[in-house]
Amino acid sequence: MHFSAELPRRFRGVRSWRDVRAGVPTPQTAGWRMMASRGFADLSPPEARHSMLELPANRAEYVSVLQELGDYPVRSPIGQRVPGDEEVAALTRAAGGWRAVVLLEDERALSSAVGLFSRAFVLDPLYDSDALLYAAWHDPLIREEHSRRLAEQAALLVRAGSLLNAGAAVLTPDHLPGSWNPRPGWQKPRPLADRCQRAAWSMRTSLALLYWADRLDGVVCTARSDVVAALDIVLGRGAPRSSLELAEPASIDAAQMARDARFGELGSGWAHVRRLGRRRSRRRLEDVAEALARVSQTLLQTTHQRSWRLVLGATTLPDPALLIRRVLNGEDPEREPSLPLKKITRRPLCLLPDNC
Repeated sequence: MHFSAELPRRFRGVRSWRDVRAGVPTPQTAGWRMMASRGFADLSPPEARHSMLELPANRAEYVSVLQELGDYPVRSPIGQRVPGDEEVAALTRAAGGWRAVVLLEDERALSSAVGLFSRAFVLDPLYDSDALLYAAWHDPLIREEHSRRLAEQAALLVRAGSLLNAGAAVLTPDHLPGSWNPRPGWQKPRPLADRCQRAAWSMRTSLALLYWADRLDGVVCTARSDVVAALDIVLGRGAPRSSLELAEPASIDAAQMARDARFGELGSGWAHVRRLGRRRSRRRLEDVAEALARVSQTLLQTTHQRSWRLVLGATTLPDPALLIRRVLNGEDPEREPSLPLKKITRRPLCLLPDNC
């Protein structure tokens, strides 16, 4: 396969038309820039995955890809990558006040968020690839688990490519601060890993969504059953909620096409929901749910409807690191004594399906 070293014009500083008018650039991560510059972004997800799996046959090319992902040599690959204040500020400035925070692998939630929110912040699993680069430099053989992980994550990026190119989605660091995370540098366990490891990773994922929703003033949107179950624990079983029926696109590409076709109508709806939801009060929760359902009606011609719920949390969470530790140890996360509480900036708002 031939890899072009020149970044194609259509990927340079890609922005949505609204951002162009406002003069607000869409932040781009090193991972997506690498995918575009080497031609992977033009492939289908299976083709991108297969091409990435072939990379280890050429060690120099494989290392070069990992260096691009890690912004080497501009940034040192030693130690865990931590998003700086300037990086977070750039994300905060991204246009669109009614925002969702979504997982890249959660296709159902990502497709829904494209029409329901003005911007989707997607947690980027390739944000911190330092361990992969360090291993590629020093291990005598390239590890199969590392190349497989890189290929799977690249395929997910390509699947969301239409959203990233249009500016509907922006990649965001998949990162938890040290005070939230008992295992710095922790990677997603394999499907056959110990049950406690997998459950703890689901809890960690739910907390990553809540952390970035707090920092970016967004709404957590997920349809993954394990993450929804973890969020129910973090938010508390008695958290206020409101049920609603939402239209769901058939695919990510269908969602982007529907968004483009009805952008003007959706824009006024997003602004209205944002005004209702700014204070995140229990009294306004049903109003926000009704307004969000009306936004969803704009997409009804090309989608079908399913039941969701809007859940409002408190301004405190159970201590994240201790909560993850309990799950890792196989303990009941809600057992006595209750965990100490950690204060956050705003009450979390979460959009979750009724039946995952």
